[in-house]
Formats: sequence, structure tokens, C-alpha cells
Amino acid sequence: MQTIVQLDYQAILANTAQPVHLAFQFIAPSTAGHRERPIAFSLVLDRSGSMAGPPLAAALTAAKVVVQNLRTEDQFSLVTFDNSAEVVIPIGPVKNKTQTCNLIDRIVDGGSTNLTAGWMLGRDQLRGTPKDTVRRQLLLTDGLLNVGVIEPVHVKRVVGDGLARDGIRTSTLGFGDEYDEDLLSTLATTTGGCFYDANQADKLPTIFNAELDGLQKIAIQNLRIRFKALDFVDALASMGGYTEIALPDGRHEYAIGDLMSDEERVAVFALSVLPIPLLAGSTTPAANLDGEALVEVEILYDSIEAAGIVSHTERHLIRVRPTQAPEDIQLNASVLPWVSAQQAAKMVTEALKLRDQDDLIGARKLLTDGITQLKAYAHDEQTKDGLNLLESALRQLEDPAQYVRSRKSLSRMSVQYCKMSSTDEWVSEAQEAPSFKKPRNRRPPTPGPTDQTTTS
Repeated sequence: MQTIVQLDYQAILANTAQPVHLAFQFIAPSTAGHRERPIAFSLVLDRSGSMAGPPLAAALTAAKVVVQNLRTEDQFSLVTFDNSAEVVIPIGPVKNKTQTCNLIDRIVDGGSTNLTAGWMLGRDQLRGTPKDTVRRQLLLTDGLLNVGVIEPVHVKRVVGDGLARDGIRTSTLGFGDEYDEDLLSTLATTTGGCFYDANQADKLPTIFNAELDGLQKIAIQNLRIRFKALDFVDALASMGGYTEIALPDGRHEYAIGDLMSDEERVAVFALSVLPIPLLAGSTTPAANLDGEALVEVEILYDSIEAAGIVSHTERHLIRVRPTQAPEDIQLNASVLPWVSAQQAAKMVTEALKLRDQDDLIGARKLLTDGITQLKAYAHDEQTKDGLNLLESALRQLEDPAQYVRSRKSLSRMSVQYCKMSSTDEWVSEAQEAPSFKKPRNRRPPTPGPTDQTTTS
């Protein structure tokens, strides 16, 4: 895997506290010609009463598409839930696809929505597979939590533990207008999965095929970043919303997830930098002529290679140079598209919260101020993605009659802006795909000020 680490500013004003952004660009290798690994795929399907009719029919059709595309070495299970959860198809290879599809056709709608029970039963099915199997759960639902464990923070903890303990990544798919997009996006983001909307039934086979295709082409597994903040860093935060885990040695870890063959992924972190002094009467930093060390970074991942799984560790020391000369402070234009896009995603999320509180004026002002902020960079091409998202949000929030659907659309776009994967299918037909979805020149940009050691 190719890793490129850059700061948006390699030099900052001395004796001044300010934020800088640290960007990681990961480019996964091609797995063409490699032996494909078996997968374990658990489909957890909401069959509550509100799914009756077209939603359930579309979900069952898509489930049969999954079955038809499974390989002989893959394992599959189907769990349904309403008031309680039930295993319809136990985990294992699908030996008779026609018979399995007939079982799916017999599923009928039932009662309420015990989503957590369904997910946990799907988890238990996946636990029965070999530990080196790629495990993925796809959760389909149209409703809010109303039976069993219903507090979103508790559901998130359960699903997050499924990743930490059992390596289960969860993708979510919402039906209709009543599902909780904040919950479904959080569950997917927490585990490195994808969040989809099933408003158009004809898209379901494509979504399911994308899930299977992604699982069968994983090139990098368990990618995670660990940080040790040094003296001049007051705080560090993920702009993409990755969950922070405090390690016993004082470092902080963020799980990025798995990468498909040839996938490009970007993760951006905001560092709050304290004032860095200079030597008296000098333009050089007090501590180090090469710049002050901000954070120690460790990147860990497993690569899926023809000979098997190989573990890797990269180490980087991130430095920034304090200066008293304003002309030395130059914006790294190659990082700006990522930083501005994730700034925009955060603003949209905050604007949706204001709109939920019926504060349309506040939401509109936040988005308008955000557009002004991005335009102030004076790099229109580099900030185009962020501006498109903010302007789209501003247009959609102006129509109260369409807010329920608009909110779901904007939530999904914000999730994709945060994940910044080149391979996830773009969710909006009204807005053109952002630049990180398009093919790129693979020549790496000039790296930032890092000292790197790589071991495998």
C-alpha cells in the first residue's frame, strides 16, 4: 500500500496558537491475480409490519440477488427480526441456490422493530466462521428503534464491540422515510461499513452486488492509525468522524477499516498547535532546526497477498516549522480539497441539527457562513467539492415540504464526504460526484515534513 502523509501548512507563525490539518492518503494495491478469500455475509432483515408491501418485496428480491452471486466457498446467513429475531438460514455455504431463494420468498411481515436483537443474532452467526474469514453484516430496516435495546448510544456500543471483538463490519440500508439516518450512518461509520438508502427499489441489486464485490476484492484489512501527541499539540480530532480509542500507553487509535483493490482513501485530522517559541533574536525554532515535532504516528494494517496475509507497520514523525516571516507560510493546495470537503460535511451535519430544532434561519446562516469561509481560501478549484455540498444543502433546506427526504440525502452525502473513498457508489443524482470519486493521477505529491520508518 502506498501511504502519503501531508500537512496543510508546513510552516506556521511562531508564538501563535493555531490549528493545522494532517492528511493521510492511502492507495491500496491491485489484487488482480490474487487468490480471492472466502467471505461470510450475514443479511439481517427487518420484517416488521411497516415493511409490508413493496419495501419487503424489494428487500427479498435483492436478497436473492446476493444468493445468486455467492461463490461456492462463501458463507451466508439470513436473520429476520420484528418483535424478536429468528435465524432463517444458518451460516454456511449455499449448496442449493434455488432452495435458498424459495426460503427467502416465504418471509412475511410481522410486528414491531427489535433492531438490536436482529443485529446480535446475525453477529452470533458470523462468530461461527473461521477467524481469518472476512465478516460483513448488512442490516436492512425501515423504522425507528421501538423494542429491546433502543438507546442509540447503547446500540452503537454493541455494534462497535462486534468490530473490536469479532471483526464484523456492518453496512446499513434504510427503507422509506421513517428510518433514523443518524443511527444507521453512525453504525456504518463506526465499523467501517457503508450507509445506503433504499428509496428506489431498482437500486437494491446494485447495492447488494457492490457489497459482495467489495468483500471479494479486499486488499487492505484492519487499517488503523495511532497517535502520540507531543509537547506542542493541545488536542487532536478526526475530521472524518472515526471513533477514537484511548490505548493503555496514552496514545489514541482510529480504525479506518478495509480497503478494496485499487481503492484510494483519505483521512484528515485536526491538530490544535500551541505557540511554538523562537530563539531570542533568531528566526529559528527554539527546539529543533528542522521544525518542532508535533505527533508520532503509527500506521498498522494487513495486506491480502497471493502468499497470504502480511502485517505491516509504518512510523512517521510529523514536524512543523515555526517562522516569523509571513511569506514562509504557504498553503499546501493538494491537501485543501480534503480539508475543505470535510469542513463542509461537518457544517452540514450541524445545520441539520439546527433545522431539526426548527431553526431554519440559524441553519441557513451556518451554511452561508461556511460558503464564505471556503471562498476565502481563494482556491476555487480546490474547494469546489465542499462548496457544492454546502450549496446543495442550502437549496434543499429551503423546501420544508421535502425536508424528510432531503435530510436523508444530505446525511448520506456527508457520510461519504467524511469517509472519502474512491470506490463507494455515489449516492446523489442531483449533485455531481466529488473529485475523490474520480480517477486520479497516481503520481504522489510532494510529501510533508515527516520522518518515516516502515517495517513489515
